[in-house]
Amino acid sequence: MGTEFEFFEGTATVNSTSPRVTVRKAGQLVLAEAAVAMLGEGVETVQIGYNAKSRVVGIRPAAEGGRGVLKLRAQPNGRSRLVDAKRFFAHRGLAVDKARGLEVEDFGGGIVGFRLPEEGAEVEPPSAKATKTGGRRKVAAG
Repeated sequence: MGTEFEFFEGTATVNSTSPRVTVRKAGQLVLAEAAVAMLGEGVETVQIGYNAKSRVVGIRPAAEGGRGVLKLRAQPNGRSRLVDAKRFFAHRGLAVDKARGLEVEDFGGGIVGFRLPEEGAEVEPPSAKATKTGGRRKVAAG
């Protein structure tokens, strides 16, 4: 009788200190704890902007009740925050064909955000977590 098993090991967890955002197919943004911290202490509402030349999505803190203001909603893990950006993506004509994990950058002036990949570029899907050696798996964007 053979005892050859292939055990499921799952994926390694991404370092929670990494400022990342997951752009979900449904048009939601999930900001990791470090990305939320980049917005500043106690930020609960934001506005989202877009630079078409550089394909950069910017997020800035905003006063509650203003036009285009979106709420940062806590997630079950208590560390990440979700922003429902479906209408933003639709308004800008930006198709979100599948979930993507992207690095968050500080663009100055209180704006943080991420660069949308060019068509055909390789990006890391949110399910492809960093390995214990820090490597990343790349897959083609579609």
